[in-house]
Amino acid sequence: MTSPRSSFPWSPSLRATVALGFLSLGAGCGPEAVSAPPAVVETARPLVGATPAAAGEFPWMVSLQDLAGNHLCGGTIINTHWVLTSRQCVLGTSTVAPPHPSTLRVVAGSNSLTATSSTRQVSTLLDIVPFPGSWDVAQGKDAALLRLMTPLALNGVTVAALPVATAADVSAGYTAPGVIATLSGWGQTTPGSAIPDALMKMSVPLMSNADAALALGQPIHLNELGADGSAQGNAFCTGDVGGPLVVDGAAGKKLVGVASYNVGCSAPDIFTRAAYLKGFIDYITPRLSTAPRATLQHVNAPQGGWKHYSLTLPSGIPAFTVTLSKGTGNGTLYVRSGAAPTLTSYDCRSGATDSNLEYCSLSYPSMGTWYISVYGETAVVEASLLGRTFY
Repeated sequence: MTSPRSSFPWSPSLRATVALGFLSLGAGCGPEAVSAPPAVVETARPLVGATPAAAGEFPWMVSLQDLAGNHLCGGTIINTHWVLTSRQCVLGTSTVAPPHPSTLRVVAGSNSLTATSSTRQVSTLLDIVPFPGSWDVAQGKDAALLRLMTPLALNGVTVAALPVATAADVSAGYTAPGVIATLSGWGQTTPGSAIPDALMKMSVPLMSNADAALALGQPIHLNELGADGSAQGNAFCTGDVGGPLVVDGAAGKKLVGVASYNVGCSAPDIFTRAAYLKGFIDYITPRLSTAPRATLQHVNAPQGGWKHYSLTLPSGIPAFTVTLSKGTGNGTLYVRSGAAPTLTSYDCRSGATDSNLEYCSLSYPSMGTWYISVYGETAVVEASLLGRTFY
């Protein structure tokens, strides 16, 4: 059943950078300047053990897609307004922002990627909040929260939220080595094959970090969780990243991991530990309101030049997002704390596009002066800037 092949509008330079990560990860998603596991020779083989999911068996499962309906990643419903997925799936690094949320959508309530049904729900994204701090495959912390434009109607049968494992659940043995967990997703069933239309599932036994590190040949961090389905021929593959790893324990079904990476669609599989993300999830997801901090019209920047703005953020803000839109030309959005950004010094830079549809997202921004700046790749005329804070 792994990492998504994205159809996001990357620039040629970003494609070249990320391609290195793809080669090392075996069709895996990679961020800019990724630190990847050692390259291996992939042997194509069926990923046995993946079977079709029953209708309503995984009501918390969503497909993250582009607006054309191409499946990119899995995700987990946290509540009516929020979905959890892998950070790879939205291409965010510590400084380069995710794509504009309006270019992505989630589909819930259906096991089929193409069939329409009365239970199917679709929502575009309103915001993307990556897990804070620097990130690459070698560091783990591979998670992002997706805020939905249209809230999901949770009926508990075909569309439902999944509880996130807590530290108490971990102590109770939910992630102990040998525990059997279930992964669901629309990932390839054979490396290089087409994404299946039907939602699939497979069972994998969890393993200790020491055993996962030995099997993978690289360190496994405390925020990561390994699973080894090699005895059954089980491993996730392209399309499964971001999907939920679930354990049915004494306190019921809990999300214990978010699918992150493996090498060449082969075990062991590495997940981000859900219990490690619990504080981040609990802090961000109750905050459904946003407050405009800056709304600027008539933004103009010359080709090869800057237009700088500044604002002051108070303390205690869980997330700060900035959108550049409308107008003509091609601007790149930069955000920096304490000083005006340059082409090489910034806290966030929007992903490369050929338009003014640009986006930056920062988690837990420090209080004080922040600069929002537009650099004209070509002359930017009459664009708009919107900065928002969560509260």
